Amino acid sequence: LETGEFDYAWNLQIAPEVLTAMEAAGKGKNIVSFGTSVERIMVNMTDVSASLGDERGTAAHPHPFLTDINVRKALSMSIDRALLTEIGYGSFGKLTCNVLPAPAIFNSSANDACLVQDVAGANALLDDAGWAKGGDGVRSKDGVRLSVLYQTSTNAVRQNYQALIKQWWEEIGVETELRNIDASVFFGSDPGSPDTFQKFFADIEMYTNNFDGTDPEAYMANWSCDQAPRPDTQWQGNNMPRYCSAEYDALVAEMAQTGDIDERGRLAKAMNDMLMQDYVIIPLTHRGRNSAHANSLGGVVLNVWDSELWNAADWHRIN
Repeated sequence: LETGEFDYAWNLQIAPEVLTAMEAAGKGKNIVSFGTSVERIMVNMTDVSASLGDERGTAAHPHPFLTDINVRKALSMSIDRALLTEIGYGSFGKLTCNVLPAPAIFNSSANDACLVQDVAGANALLDDAGWAKGGDGVRSKDGVRLSVLYQTSTNAVRQNYQALIKQWWEEIGVETELRNIDASVFFGSDPGSPDTFQKFFADIEMYTNNFDGTDPEAYMANWSCDQAPRPDTQWQGNNMPRYCSAEYDALVAEMAQTGDIDERGRLAKAMNDMLMQDYVIIPLTHRGRNSAHANSLGGVVLNVWDSELWNAADWHRIN
């Protein structure tokens, strides 16, 4: 983008002011289009204590405090999504309170309270739930401390998000340890690695996911009970929080047998709202797909519902 040495660049997850400065060199152009990508926090519903051996991170052992919806809700309430999005993405990001932000027929307005940060409300919620602050400012209840390990992949934007969220969580009495892992390891599928996002040997993890295409049936089925990564699946699966709800699974099954588009919209919204209101997924930013191309490359049209190379046959050199 800055030197003109390349024709096309994909997934530029770099601070917006850096991208703007690079574009100002006059060699290339930033492009963005919004689909379904959401930077989100996944909340682990299982205990990942190493002392559990082969059963760590499985449904056999519920998490010692993240199974309390008051804790999960307080974590969400304390986050300033507007500031995160401004710093991390600028015009390449939008605010969202949903894991399913698009297409419009599937986008719910039922969760918009998350758009306003409420640290005082989060503190009050934890007070009322019996989580009391100790002398070190960390809350505890029945001998259990609110202390989380928060992991993500290594890149500048995500580390900025981590630093801000750590600060807000510590304001509500949640001790937060940050960890970042090389993306090739974090997003790898090695069942022997303890550091993959699917194995999720942490309390909280953060990344972006989406679906290509306009229908979210398969995407929303990711959080059905049988999608939880576990030892007998070689830690493969899409349900990273290990969320399990018979009601949710029933909605997944109903959508698989429903053809009417308005009913499919209703079902998708219901599944999204269940995940959001159970706070097992905490959405942060609706990310645009941000790429760049050299000024000498014409015909580029960014289409978020397909491969970015969907019209490569029309690309041409501008002299």
